Order: sequence, then structure tokens, then C-alpha cells
Amino acid sequence: MSENSLRLSTSQAWDAEIARNTEMFREADRLEEEAYRIIEAGLDEPDVWSRFSEAKAWADAKRTQAYRDWIRIKRAMMNKPDSR
Repeated sequence: MSENSLRLSTSQAWDAEIARNTEMFREADRLEEEAYRIIEAGLDEPDVWSRFSEAKAWADAKRTQAYRDWIRIKRAMMNKPDSR
């Protein structure tokens, strides 16, 4: 494999990692929006706050997962061997 194609493959791999991570953040955003829709739709319901809290916890957990993954990606990119 030539050096150029190796660089392209590495670049494509990083792009795929970042795209996957971006989707994780989007999912966290979607879950958070759903949590706030629970409040908007059900202020009169007695369990609205417990349902909101549960949904918000799922969103927060997904965001934490995405953030940790992003830190992992950044560290891996910074520590990659120099290809020169």
C-alpha cells in the first residue's frame, strides 16, 4: 500500500469515527428534545416530572457517552504516529 493511500485510509477512518461521534451527539440532542416535549405536553399530568427526569437522564447519559468518545478520538488523533 502506498503512503498516499495509507494516509487516505487513515483520514477516512478518522472521518468515520467523527461522523459516528457526531451522530451520538445528535441522538443526545433528540433525546433531550423529547424530554422537554414531555413537559410541554403534560403539565397537568401527575407523573410528568418523573417521566421528564427519566427522559432527561437518558439524554444526559447519551451526551456523556458522546463526550467521552470525543475525548477518546481527540487523544487518539493527537497521539497518532507521525507519518513523515
